Amino acid sequence: MTQYANVRKELRFRPARRLALRRAVCSGPREARRAAAAEGDGLAIPCRGPSVNLSTAVSLIPSEKRKTQAMKRRLVRKACPHVAVCVDQFRSHGRGVMRGIARYVETYGPWSMFIDPLADSNYPKGRSENWLGEGILTYIEERPRAERLRRSAIPTVELFAYRFDGLLPLVAHDDFAVGRLAAEHLLGRHFRHFAFCGYVGTLWSDHRERGFLETLEKAGCAPAHRLSIQRPQTLAEWEEVQRQLTSWVRGLPKPAGLMACSDHHAQRILDACQRAQISVPEEVAVIGVDNDEEICRLSDPPLTSVILNSEKVGYEGARLLDRMMRGRTRQREIPAVFVPPLGVATRRSTEVTAINDPLIANAARAIRERACQGITVEELLEAFSISRSVFYQRFHDALGRSPHYEILRIQLDRVKGLLRQTSLPLKTISEMAGFNNANYLSVAFKREIGVTPGEFRRHQNGS
Repeated sequence: MTQYANVRKELRFRPARRLALRRAVCSGPREARRAAAAEGDGLAIPCRGPSVNLSTAVSLIPSEKRKTQAMKRRLVRKACPHVAVCVDQFRSHGRGVMRGIARYVETYGPWSMFIDPLADSNYPKGRSENWLGEGILTYIEERPRAERLRRSAIPTVELFAYRFDGLLPLVAHDDFAVGRLAAEHLLGRHFRHFAFCGYVGTLWSDHRERGFLETLEKAGCAPAHRLSIQRPQTLAEWEEVQRQLTSWVRGLPKPAGLMACSDHHAQRILDACQRAQISVPEEVAVIGVDNDEEICRLSDPPLTSVILNSEKVGYEGARLLDRMMRGRTRQREIPAVFVPPLGVATRRSTEVTAINDPLIANAARAIRERACQGITVEELLEAFSISRSVFYQRFHDALGRSPHYEILRIQLDRVKGLLRQTSLPLKTISEMAGFNNANYLSVAFKREIGVTPGEFRRHQNGS
């Protein structure tokens, strides 16, 4: 205990050194990393007698006075932190998340990373035991596994909304907004009947369903038809699920707009429609989620899908983990971060307009295709050889709104997509959406959406 006594004596008589030790121990890894780079293995503490580095000094303090394992980990944090990345890379969501993590590390790294090639939501027991790494980015579906990681004191960020129990910091997709966007897409196709198909006991599927149903309710639509299934694990279970789906879609009122909770599930529904000899999209239009290129293109017909901003989930998750590893953010003070979707990739599975009046159906299709090219009501009247009063009356009877408002609605949808996905100036966006000038766009956007285009963009970007 001679060295320890010397340290305490030195610190007692040298307040500046006592303050330096306290800051190094308590302030977080940035100071420890800087000192480690200058001193090699640790912070050298000059004292009367043998020199003692910081890690040795801490090890000499009696166990009842030591900090937790997390504090020791922060104290000896390396200049290149060790991070485990356990993300399912077999799905498009996981690949997007990995791109976001890579973009962050390329800018603010380097990190020494263990990238699990077989990761899924079932984080294995014992994976992080006896590991003195600095951080983990992962999917965790089961609460007991999350509790084990919380007890380990390793900074951990979850990257998919399997649970909302607050055990670990969460950066995930805004699943409610995903459902809302899918409903708005189908409402824009003028369907009167709707359906949702998801998974039993799956929180993210439930939230997408809730966003879908609440949006339809606000639009004054009849209650949607709903079905939840167990995810098949074997080929025999898949066949049983397909029989169940085939029977369900056969009984839906037609034409119907249907949302599936994911692209994989939507592909099963398209297969069920083929088995039931139901025409897609004329009788049932189907939209999925993830915009998984392979799944969407292999589906028959090609699948319309909500585009998730997975890259931003990965980037924001890595940024949050970095702040935690640097000691700038306490785990208990971190609210969940939800990233809104980017938009909808429209393919053949929803390329239809469900309107009984053939003339108005053709007019609505023309508006959808040419609204952003500056089509006017006068051009429509000339194209369909119809009087203004009759056209307005039939259009309102079919859709519940005027043709002028329908043109504006399509234009504003385009504007919202460009604000989400690009950094283009408002003048360029107004031209791409068919507006004569940016000032008129700003006035119309504020009137219909409730915020200015700039405010909308800042909210979507999380700033």
